[in-house]
Amino acid sequence: MRCASWIPIAFAAVVWLSGTESLRGQANPSGDDLANAFQNRVGSFLSNNCLACHNAKLKTGNLNFELYRDGAAAVQHPEVWSKVLAMLNAGKMPPPGLPAANPEDIKAVTNWIGSLLEDSGFRPVADPGRVTARRLNRLEYNNTIRDLLGVPVQPAEDFPTDDSGYGFDNIGDVLSLSPLLMEKYMAAAKEISRLAVGAGAEIPEEPTLLARYMAKRSAGQAPGAHDSLVLPYSIRGALYGSHFFPVDAEYELRFRPVNYRTLTNSGGGIAGLEPPADPRDARRRGIARRLTQEEDREGIEQARDKLPPVDVVLTVDGKRVASRTLEGIDNVDYQLGDVVARVRLTAGEHQFRASWPELANLDDPTVNIRSVDERRKLFVDYLDIVGPFNASAAPPESYRRIFVCGHAPGRHEDSCARAIVKNLAPRAYRRPVSESEVERLLGLVKLARQEGDSFEGGIRLAVQALLVSPHFLFRIERDAAPNDPAASHEISDYELASRLSYFLWASMPDEELFRAAQQRRLRLPAVLEAQIRRMLADSRSKALVDNFAAQWLQLRQLERSTPDLSRFPAMDDEMRDLMRRETSLFLETMIHEDRSVLEFLDAPFTFLNGPLARHYGISGIDGEEFQRVSLAGTARAGLLTQGSILTVSSYPTRTSPVLRGKWVLENILGAAPPPPPDDVPVLEESRAGTAASLRQQLEQHRADAACAVCHDPMDPIGFGLENYDAVGAWRNSDAGVPIDATGTLPDGSSFDGPAELIAVLKTRSDIFARNLTEKMLTYALGRGLESYDAPAVEQICRNIEAGGYRFSALVSEIVNSKPFQMRRGDGGKT
Repeated sequence: MRCASWIPIAFAAVVWLSGTESLRGQANPSGDDLANAFQNRVGSFLSNNCLACHNAKLKTGNLNFELYRDGAAAVQHPEVWSKVLAMLNAGKMPPPGLPAANPEDIKAVTNWIGSLLEDSGFRPVADPGRVTARRLNRLEYNNTIRDLLGVPVQPAEDFPTDDSGYGFDNIGDVLSLSPLLMEKYMAAAKEISRLAVGAGAEIPEEPTLLARYMAKRSAGQAPGAHDSLVLPYSIRGALYGSHFFPVDAEYELRFRPVNYRTLTNSGGGIAGLEPPADPRDARRRGIARRLTQEEDREGIEQARDKLPPVDVVLTVDGKRVASRTLEGIDNVDYQLGDVVARVRLTAGEHQFRASWPELANLDDPTVNIRSVDERRKLFVDYLDIVGPFNASAAPPESYRRIFVCGHAPGRHEDSCARAIVKNLAPRAYRRPVSESEVERLLGLVKLARQEGDSFEGGIRLAVQALLVSPHFLFRIERDAAPNDPAASHEISDYELASRLSYFLWASMPDEELFRAAQQRRLRLPAVLEAQIRRMLADSRSKALVDNFAAQWLQLRQLERSTPDLSRFPAMDDEMRDLMRRETSLFLETMIHEDRSVLEFLDAPFTFLNGPLARHYGISGIDGEEFQRVSLAGTARAGLLTQGSILTVSSYPTRTSPVLRGKWVLENILGAAPPPPPDDVPVLEESRAGTAASLRQQLEQHRADAACAVCHDPMDPIGFGLENYDAVGAWRNSDAGVPIDATGTLPDGSSFDGPAELIAVLKTRSDIFARNLTEKMLTYALGRGLESYDAPAVEQICRNIEAGGYRFSALVSEIVNSKPFQMRRGDGGKT
């Protein structure tokens, strides 16, 4: 199997390389010959295979072949045909899902293009491309601060959102530097430098309330003025989030569990959680109001014998630190008091969760909502964080990283300043520094000392200057001949180390990478391969999941997804988080187990906990903790059947075969359809209440030949996923109408249901592998791919096939490619 081999592109490869194969046997065809050949063969090929998308109306790919109906006009634009040849070489035309063109026709077209390029002198040359000096994006900034100074803060959360290009937010051409962002950089540098030298962590004399966290009161509640302290809504009553702890110390986490349980025990689910049959009955029992200690005491005591105890548990970073058993039907007026846990924590961000583990096993979590006023029956009302207690007197980690002379605080010698700067500046700039750069920073230390500041204050000023330097904020690669566009050269070992670390970790190189660069050994094949393996095994490689995969798969849209609660009442904030967690664990496993990237399509496993398993209709999984689950015998496999993907590719009220088909074409097959013309009518929502009526509308829509070009490969894929509703739950019918999940692609491939659809997509695994290669190469380079990148992509595809499509093979081939290891100057266009 070859990348993109399902489209016959084993055509005239020598034309691409040398252009010696000429038209109709002529050694040197003239312009007239080329124009006539276009009229005789190429024009008809375009009309039959290309004009439906590349016309004056759609201009797919910003290309309009209607301009070249005449051969004389066609031969005047060799630059256009160079790009066309690159797309044909890439196997991208015709797009996946459309019928493949006749191999002889393709060969005739490529021969014509090769002859035209040879005759015109317009020939693509080996070109590694050029990456614009890239500003660190928000994630890279936070990670670099963490790894450079060890300061446990995330200052970039307050920065403006980064722009995206080519699907990613690390593209140099769009990462501009606005005046507002510069102000944010200045403020962040000031605060970070304070914390780094140990001057920013003010420890109160007495422990104090640091924060109070409360969950949303309902799924539809908008965050209030203090939205940073408003946590996600959980039908199961959990309260979870994270908090930044200022210093190493003990802290108390105090939370209040609330039990609004009914007094009934009619069986089913967890006893005491059944909704009352009649709201008036609930009111009569006093559930709709707070009971006083005098009311119905006898009834309460009787109910205690019928209702089982329920545990509430607090965890910090996944470790249980406190629990409490609530007996009987304790009401809010019969509280046992706050549950308190004192925990010793390091400075920085820590995750907490207060929850009712037993509720994770509810088949229907909505039974934890009272029918009277939709208030949750069991929930955690709030969580307070109090402290610090017994704070550590030792300097923070950042202090030890900066003050490398080993002196005690307040006892530093002035000569130590040079050692500090010479240690810190190369790491901040990610390259060796000159003596003049060192002297400028030392001048700031000296200036602070002259103004009466302490030694630590002088170092703080130098750190502040480092953090606003363009050499820190930008990844700058130096050109040997910047004004010569043809001058390509290998980037330095230090630049290669930065490319590698920001690709795999979204952060700066560590000491081992710096050492290999300093010794000029990083390019040695064995050394580079060992570094790749080491970095993929490191926990920091999770950046590939959080940054690369989240953007490739459009998972960041899940945060903004708002399914209609009247149709999907169990779809709360927590369920979205569980879906995100499933996909994240799945992707991490694919990386760390070095599995074939083709398993993204049909991996027979995933990660589920009790609530998500029940949402999927998979039995045998209980509890809040995620566990690896075999999907054998289920209706799920790979990414396409995960709730996160199915939710982001749906509307809030219903599924959309168009959206799901488009998602697959764009993210799996790399053939995103063009946007619809402005005059295309939208579907009538009132008629789209069922899958049957929606399918009928789309079939009528595809009856228009202009619409069918894009919808024929798109809609059938979406219908193959119709058994999953708009939030990823399995269904056999929609509004009482059986689901029709059959489909036929334009190339004749037919399927019935998601399993057969995935099998069809797996036959195009070479197309998927190529698309993933292009996506990851774009992310790794920080620029969009151009026609001159096609040979490198082809080479990567060939090599990863030979390597069994292993994830590490894909990463290794990208790192060893010429675009990754080389660059050219910026004096014009190639």
